[in-house]
Amino acid sequence: MTTVLLVACGENSKIDIKYDHPERFSVGDATLQQPISGISVDWLFGDMEILYTDDSAVRIHEEIQEGFLPLTDSLRMRYYVDEEGELEIQYCGHGKYRYGDLKNIRKHLVVKVPRSTVLDDIDIDGVETGVIIENVASRKLAVDGVKVSVNANYPNTLPDEIDIDGVQSLLALHVVPETAGLTIEMSGIKPWLTCDLPSRKEDEKTIVGDGRCKVEADGVDVHLSIRELK
Repeated sequence: MTTVLLVACGENSKIDIKYDHPERFSVGDATLQQPISGISVDWLFGDMEILYTDDSAVRIHEEIQEGFLPLTDSLRMRYYVDEEGELEIQYCGHGKYRYGDLKNIRKHLVVKVPRSTVLDDIDIDGVETGVIIENVASRKLAVDGVKVSVNANYPNTLPDEIDIDGVQSLLALHVVPETAGLTIEMSGIKPWLTCDLPSRKEDEKTIVGDGRCKVEADGVDVHLSIRELK
């Protein structure tokens, strides 16, 4: 995962973005014919969608949101598929950046995977990032960061395990009541749970349905919301 180090404060402060083996990463949009086992994304000051496609290839695309500064090459996304098939996506190149420059670039990322794909994991680490996961099956979902807002729609099967950890972050799970089974454990500072579905308390845990999916929420001011999928 990326290490983001902020030195001082203000528009002219420096952000040092570091990740392992930057030389292995390719730059910009891509169409990947190889299958992937998981998705790991580090994203800053923007939005992303993870969707299914009827194509046989994995597609990655980024664009600048309207009204923001154009991209330089160093600020284009990076991607790499490791030996285990994990697709790793980094917001930009490895190096030092001016905080104001990053704040003035709002990038939108779209990742499309073939409809037959069941991922081992989706791992999201972000800063001021909005995320939509649209019916993409994975065995695990992990969310971390600062001011990250995730809306995950699951009309079919939930992951086996869901973790959210961070600061001032939201994970909203949109589920079908008939197939939703969750065991929810909230901890940290100012945790907040809202649940639209019938639930019961067992010890310190909240149980929905058969409780199959294990959900852990930790951090500071983390909000977990369970909503009926419309």
